[in-house]
Amino acid sequence: MPLTAALERADILALIPHQGRSCLLDTCLGWTDTTLSAQTRMHLLPDNPLRANGRLGAGAGAEMAMQAAALHGALTAGREKAPGYLAVLRDMEIAVPWLDCPDYGALAIDVTREQADSAGMIYGFRVSSEKGERLLAGRGIVMFRSISTVNA
Repeated sequence: MPLTAALERADILALIPHQGRSCLLDTCLGWTDTTLSAQTRMHLLPDNPLRANGRLGAGAGAEMAMQAAALHGALTAGREKAPGYLAVLRDMEIAVPWLDCPDYGALAIDVTREQADSAGMIYGFRVSSEKGERLLAGRGIVMFRSISTVNA
């Protein structure tokens, strides 16, 4: 299935809970029922909220990827939207120590929904440099919060 039309930052902010500087995505290049491709330059900003001691560790790329997964979920859930949270990161492969290298250019963030059921979803992800160099990859498990109440 071909990718749909691109989304700009304002569109993304309207769809995910991450707001202001906490939203680490600049654009969504497109999506299908199971995939989404996004791009960002937020890793180069000195006021990126995930920086520590002036640097942005490569692990921050997992947060970028899971925000892309949240965006994908919002775009494909239709009327079945359920609030979720990142429960686990698995199979992490980190190829570089830092993401704040200007040589990387815009980061490409690709996510693929591998599994989904009423309890949650599993997304595979890859974060690459503008030239296609893989910087990190892994999987994130998103669990849905129960929206029903329990009678005590």
